[in-house]
Amino acid sequence: MLRTPQQPSSLPEWMLNPPPPRRTVGDRLAGAVTALPGAARLRRRWWAWQGRRRLHQRYPNAVKVATFFLCFAVALALVLAANALFGMA
Repeated sequence: MLRTPQQPSSLPEWMLNPPPPRRTVGDRLAGAVTALPGAARLRRRWWAWQGRRRLHQRYPNAVKVATFFLCFAVALALVLAANALFGMA
């Protein structure tokens, strides 16, 4: 059954009217940093950089092909290095 607005609430006073949140050290530092000149522009550029699409998201197949050839080149270099080391003896 729904409570009508005329009925008093059964919640304690501290829950009905809570005290304002305390400012932490992080809140104070954030306020000081945002007050610096150019902070808003830097924050917008940071958000844009964080929201960018990565290369593997934009060109997934091209990155897979390039990664395949890169892995092949690294494996070939390792095999050739091992061959050269064992060929010295």
